[in-house]
Amino acid sequence: MMKEVRYCFDNLEDLIDRVHALFSRPDADLPLPPEGEMRYRVQLAIHEWLANLIQHARFGNRRPSIELTIRSNGDLVECFIDDNSEGFDLNGRLKSNPSIQEAFPERGMGLHFIRACTRELNYVRLKDGRHRLIFTMAKDEDPWLDIPF
Repeated sequence: MMKEVRYCFDNLEDLIDRVHALFSRPDADLPLPPEGEMRYRVQLAIHEWLANLIQHARFGNRRPSIELTIRSNGDLVECFIDDNSEGFDLNGRLKSNPSIQEAFPERGMGLHFIRACTRELNYVRLKDGRHRLIFTMAKDEDPWLDIPF
C-alpha cells in the first residue's frame, strides 16, 4: 500500500530551507525510511529541482505555487512537484547541455543528477496550465553507477 504526503509552498525565498526541515524533522511523517541512501537520494533530487525553479523559473505576475507530493510503499518512491511557472523544455536541456562534457563543471549538473538517480523522470504540462516533474526511485537500485562523467 502506498503512503502519501503533500506539502504546499508559495515563497521561493525559504523554499529550500522548509523542504530540508521536512527531511530533518522526525515528526514529518514522510513515507521514507528514517535514514539511509534512498531518503538521501530523494531529498537531493527534490533539492536540485527546487533549486532550478528558484534560479530559472519564470512565474510572470503570478505568486509562485509549488506542491510537493511524496508517495511510497517502502520499496518504490514516487515524487510529484507541481508548479505554476511558465515551464521549460527539460528533455531539450538534458540533450543540449554542453557542460556535461567538462570535467566537474560548476553548473548544469543538477538536471543530469536527477536523471541519473531516478528510475523514471518526466516533466509534463497539466491541463490546468501548471507543470509537473514526476520521478520514481527504487530502493534496490544503485543510481550512482549511471551518473555521466
